[in-house]
Amino acid sequence: MLSAEICESARLSRDARFDGKFFTAVITTGIFCRPICPARPPKPENVTYYESAELAQQSGFRPCKRCFPQLAPNLPLPRKIKQITQAFYENNYSLQKCAEQLVISDRQIRRLFMQYYGLPPSEFFHQQRLLLAHKLLVSTHLSITNVAFAAGFNSIRRFNEVIMQTYKTTPSDIRGNKITSSDHPVTILLPYKAPFDWPLMLSFFRSRKMSNIEDISTEHYFRTVELEDCRGWIKVTHHQDKSALNLTVKLSDYSFLNQIIARVRRMFDLDADMQLIHQHLIKNPKLALVIEQFPGLRLHGCWDIFEFSIRAILGQQISVKGATTLAQRIAEKYGDNVVDIEQPENINVAKYFPSVAALMNVDYQEIGLTRSRIATLQTWVAYFQEHNSIFTQGLTIEELEARLTKLKGIGPWTVNYIGMRGLSDPDAFPSADLGIIKALTIDEIKPKNKNILALAECWRPWRAYAAIYLWQSLAPKIQSAQC
Repeated sequence: MLSAEICESARLSRDARFDGKFFTAVITTGIFCRPICPARPPKPENVTYYESAELAQQSGFRPCKRCFPQLAPNLPLPRKIKQITQAFYENNYSLQKCAEQLVISDRQIRRLFMQYYGLPPSEFFHQQRLLLAHKLLVSTHLSITNVAFAAGFNSIRRFNEVIMQTYKTTPSDIRGNKITSSDHPVTILLPYKAPFDWPLMLSFFRSRKMSNIEDISTEHYFRTVELEDCRGWIKVTHHQDKSALNLTVKLSDYSFLNQIIARVRRMFDLDADMQLIHQHLIKNPKLALVIEQFPGLRLHGCWDIFEFSIRAILGQQISVKGATTLAQRIAEKYGDNVVDIEQPENINVAKYFPSVAALMNVDYQEIGLTRSRIATLQTWVAYFQEHNSIFTQGLTIEELEARLTKLKGIGPWTVNYIGMRGLSDPDAFPSADLGIIKALTIDEIKPKNKNILALAECWRPWRAYAAIYLWQSLAPKIQSAQC
């Protein structure tokens, strides 16, 4: 926790650098705020500081209606905390299943959360779900029923009771006069801490676009999505004035909304602390040049780990364009058609990416693949069907590499590329990548792999960012914009 003196100085100066790093609770009003709150600053003797919005709310304070603490940018989490949080939401809010998935005990999870948040995990997640519900009520037109399901409540009655207990008012009163709708898309604000190069992020995804699944322009990213029985689409744009992305969602089941938000935040790397990463990597002259020119360049994630693993295998030793064409053909032949869901104006994608079950035992004929690549895909899909939990156990990239490279056709480059973009592992590093080798070539002398790995040791734990900076050093000087 920051010292009271630092918090006081940041609060009084409304220093945006501290947004999300602490919250100010006002004892006389029962309200808690962000340090950038435009309201008149309360007297020092009337405030107390909290590390998280969850802890402030659990202590009995309510979110400010002017600065909306639930809209503050997220801070980077320790690796284990991040894994637990992701597993919790992916396992239908079950801490027991979360512990089983990560192969750790309930006691270990409790100890970690008490050390980091000062709250047991059950209470932390309870407060986090309430904050999400409050955020959806004040900032979207989503129906109250769908807000309850999106926040993880299975009973509307229970949802109303908990909201009343926490906020001393009803969901309808929190919502105010906004018209609700169950049929129209919902738009949610996803804040981040600058810098963030939105045009550069879109340019990366656009060069890899599967046009039957994605629509990517210079201003938006759109794609179809599927989670279990839930289907729909997402559209991501940049907010006109704020350091935030607008996530617009249309779903058949809004109980998956929290998972959607988490995936999009990871896909666009919204929780990275770029200042911390730059301070570590800027010591290398080549990386420093890229950071200076493109400070908002972030780690490009993915929507779905299975989909991306297929694309990574297709991308072995061929061009980005060639791999994208092959992925698009697979989606066209084996993916389900988009039906009964209205898409935004001037957007019309036709497919969902095929599931694991859809690609089991297929022959990939007429896709344009070599026999060895077909064999690798078939081996991989069968392995993924039986061992998909390997990606949710919190393994290090070294542990993952040791296991997956036992499969024929899966080498260190593929594993590290999957780790880097599929899992958003900040320390994954595809050292054998041709782009990395080219970027580190001096006087036409290519470095050996062992020398690349030795050099990259000093870039830990941010080697994935070093990789994208090395790739960017080879790119044509395109126009970028910091947001």
